[in-house]
Amino acid sequence: MRQTQLKEVSKAKLRILEKYFPAWAKILGSRYQILVYVDCFAGAGRYAGGEAGSPLVVLDKARELVQRTSTLFEILAIFVEKDKDSAETLRRQIPASLPGAVTVEIFNEDAHNFIPSLLRALPDEAPAFFFIDPYGHPLTIPEMNRILSRPRREILLNLMWYAINMHLNNPKARSAIDRMFGHSSWASQSFMRHSGAKRESLFLDYFLSKLQAKYKLPFKIRFSPEDNVPGGSHRTKYYIIHLSNHPKAVLLMKEVMWSIGDEEGTFDYSATHQGVLFSCTPRVQELIAYLRQNYVDSGRRLTFDQLREETWMLPFIEKHYRNALRQLESEGAVQIRRIDSKKTGIRGRDLVEF
Repeated sequence: MRQTQLKEVSKAKLRILEKYFPAWAKILGSRYQILVYVDCFAGAGRYAGGEAGSPLVVLDKARELVQRTSTLFEILAIFVEKDKDSAETLRRQIPASLPGAVTVEIFNEDAHNFIPSLLRALPDEAPAFFFIDPYGHPLTIPEMNRILSRPRREILLNLMWYAINMHLNNPKARSAIDRMFGHSSWASQSFMRHSGAKRESLFLDYFLSKLQAKYKLPFKIRFSPEDNVPGGSHRTKYYIIHLSNHPKAVLLMKEVMWSIGDEEGTFDYSATHQGVLFSCTPRVQELIAYLRQNYVDSGRRLTFDQLREETWMLPFIEKHYRNALRQLESEGAVQIRRIDSKKTGIRGRDLVEF
């Protein structure tokens, strides 16, 4: 049975999961009767120090959610773990006090082989959130694309860059990387001719280009001091990547990830800072400059949500858009017709006229 120590950088991954999962479930639970959560590499449920792992984090949030909401929906939590001892340990960790609306299924299976049959069994209409957090290679890109091809399916992926990078030039690992991509042409890509940050950037771009999701939001996790890696705080350990096909999903994840990074808008964490720097004035001025250049005097009319969706790739969150538009409104650069908000509020379907 494999149990690891919970390091500071891993806490960032768990915080993203514990903040996003209940928000995702609350939104979709208002429209659908059954929600499915799938942890493809679940582990034993706890770290070596006794801290809760991803299965217990999600179950705790699921319990809180169904107990405090009046909406009637069910959550099916599916945990897949290849190691038999870890799967049995996880089974013993499942709280007996879970409400009836939360169902747990544990499968002692290799996720690479099991997920295809699981996808065939899941009802198409049920929203599903897949957490893919392996020790090495993730599910294959073809398999992840099959997940993403279904409606209302999302993935939170841990891409273990440091491990994959070590394997790229290893002939013995080539077949495993062929399997991950679903082909062998990766070996002739430009990232193979580079090293360091250039290789990392080109590889990430290539990897993301092969995933058939409309929205791909990466969050960089660097080595922390406790990893004892030379220059660790400047080197990437892995990426947490959110994959979805709905704008509301990526905007929600941006709000979650924003609060976890070392500094505002970096989507980058190293466990070397004391927390997020919350002064948003410089960010607002950057967004105002962008809106002046690309929208002001264009004659375009968009709702507040449409503007955020159209510019989702920018490193700004909802409060920045609201503050930027208020300033532009005060200067007469935009007009806002309030539909969902009152007085000086700005949200939802409020119409912004540039």
